[in-house]
Amino acid sequence: MKKLKTNRKFNKKAFNPNAVNFSIFKFTFTRKAQLSNIREFVLERLLKLPDINEWLLRSHDADEVFSNARLADFFNNHFDGRKLQDRLVYYNKRVCLDRDRVRLHGQYYNNIYLGKRIFGPSRKQVFTHTIVGGMERRFEILDNQVNHIPFTHEMFDKFSEKCRNPRIKCRDDTRVVLKYPNIGLLDDFIHANRINAPLLFNEFILTQAPLENTIEDFWRMIWQEEVRYIFMLISRKNSNRCARYWPKKVSDSISFHGLTIYTEEVSDFDDTLFRVTKIRIVGPKNKELFVEHWQGDLNNSDNVQTPLRLLRLARNCTRPTVIHDHLGVSRAATLVAIELCIVNLLKGPSYKYPVQRAVHYLRSFRPFSVETPIQYIFIHRVLQQFIRGLIGEPKGFEDDYKRWLDERSHRPFVEDPEDSIPAYRLLSPKVDPDLLPLVRRRERPEDRREIHACVGELPLPIDRTDANTLMLLPSKYPKGKRY
Repeated sequence: MKKLKTNRKFNKKAFNPNAVNFSIFKFTFTRKAQLSNIREFVLERLLKLPDINEWLLRSHDADEVFSNARLADFFNNHFDGRKLQDRLVYYNKRVCLDRDRVRLHGQYYNNIYLGKRIFGPSRKQVFTHTIVGGMERRFEILDNQVNHIPFTHEMFDKFSEKCRNPRIKCRDDTRVVLKYPNIGLLDDFIHANRINAPLLFNEFILTQAPLENTIEDFWRMIWQEEVRYIFMLISRKNSNRCARYWPKKVSDSISFHGLTIYTEEVSDFDDTLFRVTKIRIVGPKNKELFVEHWQGDLNNSDNVQTPLRLLRLARNCTRPTVIHDHLGVSRAATLVAIELCIVNLLKGPSYKYPVQRAVHYLRSFRPFSVETPIQYIFIHRVLQQFIRGLIGEPKGFEDDYKRWLDERSHRPFVEDPEDSIPAYRLLSPKVDPDLLPLVRRRERPEDRREIHACVGELPLPIDRTDANTLMLLPSKYPKGKRY
């Protein structure tokens, strides 16, 4: 069989993921692999969808919305299967080499094994080098104040009552500016940032879960941006974490500023994890917008397949996809970081640490995205799920991850009796030990530092009646001698 050239154009009819009979190729990397197989493998993973819901196809511009020209142009003119394989092999190689040493025998402090005697010449510490340990180190480097990206947040400070957390600020130059309705009486602020990187095939909007006083702003944004998919990645049962912003029952409606939002159908069978609500918005001049609202608690770190399924939906749509969790910087940001990594591997160039670079790049749009090491490691695991069928996975990665999870299970997590998944396996547990040090710490500075922000800081007192009060040091020692 003659090999296809890398720059050969394929039949545009075969580009439609619903018209092609894909076959799944499972083979490890080999220079003899047919480039047509590589192309079909990528298309199957990247584009294959069930039939697009007829609900969304009712709109008059459905042909334009669900035929992504940027995708078609890339696969017709720029896709190179051989270079893709080289990049994937290089990625796996770097994952294997980027290890960090981890002590094998319990926890130590200044060479003292807690509960045991001091180490002497007869007993030495034993270390192992693990892949997951290297990922943790990469996240520490990424989260260090040296790598902080300065930004302004004047509108966030002005409308603080519309923000859930005073520490999660909204960047001014990437925020979504509300322009509907254009009457000049309403403010234009919503805690949402647009991710429109040239690298991506589509746009995303990351936002916090709506508050009771921001529901109308949320729907103003949906109408203005002509959004077709809303991904809600947290539970709908806790109203403290997310207000009920869509009509609850079929045929119910809510109205804001000339927009009437109807719930037309609720389905629990379109997806095993998500509840899909079909929403119709009627605006000025009886113009209609059809939206699908996907709601599911995407909190299980073992579920590495669902993010790929959601990203396929968003990737084939030319309109921005709105994604939110509680604060818009954990699970939602993780989903967009995965897409940045996938597209970077497809298009190039090759980086030593593509996940670290993708998260750092994402933080230039949505500050503080990807909060904890388990979310950072989850990005790697979903990425491995995407490429495993083509080149396999790094040797020893799964064993390292299981060992890391076992160690994580001994940390002080607060279990939720209603949750069937152990807290240490959750992407965003109710009480996260990785975030506890930030609870009573001062706000993060808005400039880079050469040392970590926590180095040399005194613990804050429980009662801080006046933040501007200066700490007065005594001028004498306790015994009366002067300094």
